[in-house]
Amino acid sequence: MALLFALQLLLGWIAEQMARSPAKIELMTGHKSLGISLLVLTVFRLSWRWRHPAPPGPEGSRSCQLRLSRLSHGLLYVLMFALPLSGWLSASTSIVPSKLWWILPLPRLAAPDPGLHEWAETTHSLLIWVLVGLLAVHVAAALKHHFIERNDVLLRMWNGGQNND
Repeated sequence: MALLFALQLLLGWIAEQMARSPAKIELMTGHKSLGISLLVLTVFRLSWRWRHPAPPGPEGSRSCQLRLSRLSHGLLYVLMFALPLSGWLSASTSIVPSKLWWILPLPRLAAPDPGLHEWAETTHSLLIWVLVGLLAVHVAAALKHHFIERNDVLLRMWNGGQNND
């Protein structure tokens, strides 16, 4: 999912750099479709996580590290819901109808409304920057665990939470 979210960020960033054109509409259709797909995948991921709790932190972890880890993961889950929902609200309140994977009409969450559209778009952009900042901290912490504390946190992240024994 991390790679799909990275692709999503890249698609959105490229589309934002483009002038209004049929090519931009096509790219935004892919961006919106991937966003809705990621929202569905996040529901599945969260339901799986509830049935399969995260492994405990590495031996010797300080309680503040464990609390910060839980907080950052909780915020990542909030963002994995909030970003697609704010994007969907932005698309819904636009006068331009959207399609899911170029086939199905994307249901509107609200009627077209310029004020609400501006708010949703601004919120979506702000949440993207929050995600980028949180990801930077997340990656830095994983690298610290790997290279400074020399534990298996980074390897467990890479292997989906599995131990490397």
